[in-house]
Amino acid sequence: MIRIFLAIFVGAWGAQLAHPDAALHLPGPPWNWLVALAPMLSGLLLGALRPDAPIAKALGSGALAIAALLAVAATCWPIAVFPVGMTAPSWLRGIGLSDPLSSLPFATALLAVIVNLAVSLARRLRLGPDRLRFAVLHAGLLIAIVGGAAGHGGLVKARFILTEGAAPGDAVQAEDGRRVRLPMALVLDDFVLERFAPMLVLAEGERLTRGETLLGPQATDRFGDLSISVRTYLPSAAVVGGRPVPFRDPGANPAAEVTVRDGTGREVGSGWLHPPGPVGAALFLALPGERTLHLEAPRPKRFLAKVRADGVAHEITVNRPLRADGWAIYLLSYDEALGPASRTAVFEAVEDRALPAVYVGIVLLLLGVLGHLWKPVMAGGKP
Repeated sequence: MIRIFLAIFVGAWGAQLAHPDAALHLPGPPWNWLVALAPMLSGLLLGALRPDAPIAKALGSGALAIAALLAVAATCWPIAVFPVGMTAPSWLRGIGLSDPLSSLPFATALLAVIVNLAVSLARRLRLGPDRLRFAVLHAGLLIAIVGGAAGHGGLVKARFILTEGAAPGDAVQAEDGRRVRLPMALVLDDFVLERFAPMLVLAEGERLTRGETLLGPQATDRFGDLSISVRTYLPSAAVVGGRPVPFRDPGANPAAEVTVRDGTGREVGSGWLHPPGPVGAALFLALPGERTLHLEAPRPKRFLAKVRADGVAHEITVNRPLRADGWAIYLLSYDEALGPASRTAVFEAVEDRALPAVYVGIVLLLLGVLGHLWKPVMAGGKP
């Protein structure tokens, strides 16, 4: 059986290499459940009705389980190395793994895992000792995997942009081009970006060195033999006539008046620093030795979107999506050119009706693990 599986797996990978852009997608609901459940139910029936048959023993063997799991690891490792949001290198396409979860070798390996789990679970229930803990553990793993496979077919994703002051809307375009409707009409009331305090940057030709201190009133920092002290700090400023002035605006950047001294304590420069922004040009300080001192634009710390869903106010952050009727609305990004002054936000709506099945499987899996830890059984059946 191992040889047969390896031959099928290698053949599937070869087909993927011959057609690197080929992608295997399950149909939408309810057919995704039919396709995902078919191998599981077939394995359960085989293991339950013919537990002593050679084919049942081979399909439910530990050797096939190890081979199938190694095959899964061999095909889906790019997901761990290049997670979602990171651009994967082009050479992954050359080995057939540009889209690992939709590749033919991954589907083959996952099918073997599902069949192996189903057959071994049914055979153990019929013939094996310590049935309850084994059943709970393996049933949880099987349900989680099948639920995840079904969810891959029934998953709906749609990215959309909301603008402050725009009319409510619930129609978005999914990744496959379909127009879908969200369970609520959304309005963006306000986008809020919280930022860290700025840091100094010393430029020496092409080399840039960032300071170690978040600037504020009376802050100090060092760059080698140079010491920098802040004389005046404006947390929100605009540049007027080449000089920063206090200005309260979401797009305003901070400004700092600094004094720079060398290792002997001699002053080598002083003046205002301001990063470029919507309400002010960049101000920097020229220093001896063809060096310049700049104020870095504050880096984002946290951003959120204040929205109304069917008239009800909500706050959406990166790690706190808005959930309603099987949908999750995630906040992805904003207009980075405007920063805190951004009046638009990018969202992603995700519908995954199979997710509850995955959660049930994970709960059963944890219960099975706890059962084995509570009363472990050694090889040979000895407690």
